[in-house]
Amino acid sequence: MEIKFLNLLKKRYNIMKDKILNWQWFRDFFNITIFKYFVTWFALVPIFAKLSEYLPKEIKIQLSQSDSYIVNLELPFKWEILWVSSLSFVIAYLLYLIFAPTFVKRYFSLKDYKEYEHSPRWIVWESQKLIKSKYVDIDKFVGRMAKKEYVKKANNIPEFNDKKVIVDNKQTYLMFKYKDEQYKFSMPILSDNQENQTLTEIAVREIFWEIFARFSASKFGVRFVIQALLIISLITFAFPFIESIISGFQYLLK
Repeated sequence: MEIKFLNLLKKRYNIMKDKILNWQWFRDFFNITIFKYFVTWFALVPIFAKLSEYLPKEIKIQLSQSDSYIVNLELPFKWEILWVSSLSFVIAYLLYLIFAPTFVKRYFSLKDYKEYEHSPRWIVWESQKLIKSKYVDIDKFVGRMAKKEYVKKANNIPEFNDKKVIVDNKQTYLMFKYKDEQYKFSMPILSDNQENQTLTEIAVREIFWEIFARFSASKFGVRFVIQALLIISLITFAFPFIESIISGFQYLLK
């Protein structure tokens, strides 16, 4: 019974995992300028609420003894709902800032990575961060890197330093243990004991996207919470938005 329940949970988890957006989507979303106004609204609403606390709902403006005009100070929507929408957005944004992998936030693409003008050796240091992480799919990373022959078994190295980066005159390499096997990842790619720039450039491109993909899919729980908060923000924003549209049409049709 317990095994069936655990298998069911695992199945549900795998289904949900495919439906939760990755970090790069959140990065692109939070960088849209218009959505940053939610943060401004979140800050201004309490001030507005305090200032308007003692204001009347209507103000009568006397233009003349026989002519007057009533100004309705009520908003066409509930500002509290919009504030809840902003609150959900702000919490989601803070979670993104705190938990999003630095690699994904820093490098929007391979082009961004190249603009930093890193040495080909630098990708080894980035790989070390991934190998040390508790939140990434190491199985997929090592499996794909081994399949592409960028990571190779190194069981015959006498002084093996797990998860350590070693720099020598020809290469920088990372050693790590995975499933009781020792592995080594080295850059740049050498041919006849000299750097092969063409193969090295291809390797940097391939390895960059492998690292990017693994970090983008990391920390499922946090991504789930962020997505849930953004959905709440969207739904609660929809109510005042629709109310404003209806109010506008009512005014035009008078």
